[in-house]
Amino acid sequence: MKCGQCGTKNDPSSKFCRECGIELVSSPQSQPLVTISELYGKEVDVLFFIENFTGKVTGIVNPTEDQIGRYREGILQRVIIDTPTAATEADENIGAILTFIRQSKEYLGEKFNENQYRNTTPAELKKEYLKLFERILKDKSKKSEPKPMPANDGGKK
Repeated sequence: MKCGQCGTKNDPSSKFCRECGIELVSSPQSQPLVTISELYGKEVDVLFFIENFTGKVTGIVNPTEDQIGRYREGILQRVIIDTPTAATEADENIGAILTFIRQSKEYLGEKFNENQYRNTTPAELKKEYLKLFERILKDKSKKSEPKPMPANDGGKK
């Protein structure tokens, strides 16, 4: 394992760098992979962001500080991973989904009217929230894009 402080190569089982003594932290690639079924019913942090090349919304479960810094235009959100059966029995989640929709509309500067969602199924509410969420991500990425430099006319007027 390579030390992040001084670059010295250390034994993979070492907890501290043999050169500078700093605590060694394993890289995300060396952490064991977790399957989705192991996450059912658990509360996790998900970093949602738009992929640069595809434009698709994607997410990283329990991101590292480095990943959060790298995707600073993304949105970090704490969620509970539903089991497939819990997703079909989502009536108790309607309040939470409506809260997410209200917060999303407030962020976008739009009016929220809970009555318009009274006869909407949980699946339709989730689709509505995901659409709003995608709009927020696009809005945040536009705000974080560098502004073009004004053209230099070479001092001519």
